Amino acid sequence: MALRSRCCFWERQKYFPTSVTNGKSGGTPHNSPANSSFYPVQSPSDETLMEQVRDNDLDQLSTLFERYQGLLFGFLLRLTNDRDTAQDLVQNVFLRILKYRTSYQSTHPFKAWIYQLARNVYADHWKKHHVPAGDLEEAERTPTLRRAAMAGVEASYEGQDVQEAMALLPSAQREILVLHRFQGFDYAEIGEMLGCSEGAARVKAHRALEALRKIYFS
Repeated sequence: MALRSRCCFWERQKYFPTSVTNGKSGGTPHNSPANSSFYPVQSPSDETLMEQVRDNDLDQLSTLFERYQGLLFGFLLRLTNDRDTAQDLVQNVFLRILKYRTSYQSTHPFKAWIYQLARNVYADHWKKHHVPAGDLEEAERTPTLRRAAMAGVEASYEGQDVQEAMALLPSAQREILVLHRFQGFDYAEIGEMLGCSEGAARVKAHRALEALRKIYFS
């Protein structure tokens, strides 16, 4: 996989560790009692770190990677239903941060910005690997999805049947459900990412849920 071949990039860079450390590294942590003098050091905000990255202090990107790799993996896994693909797309998100770091504006919330990058990465992946409409229609008739009508959609978003039903939604509708139901974004934040008002984002989410119910109970 083309994206997968890029993973070695992270092995050559100190900005993106391959695993999160367990906190047992040598030395005394900066925020330990020995160093704090009763004043714990506050971790810099995402926005502050990204401003430093934008100004070419790339060491700070490793902290952002540690903070967001798990969140982005969960987001992209629910969109792709494939762990390897999700891992590759997470790596691609951080490649784009490096590439477009100078475009970041400090007045823009970093979380919304990085999720917008993730959405763009996923959109590019979808365009290359989307399932033809005919295959989706056939998938809707599978026994697994017919059995899903025995349960409620909102009773268990974690269920395999619901995940399979979500996979049949158009990309944009699946995306907004994942952002709201699984990633915890409110409608104002989603509206900012989608370039629409809070009310419009709410309507889009409602329509996506109705589309999911229709597939689920078909």
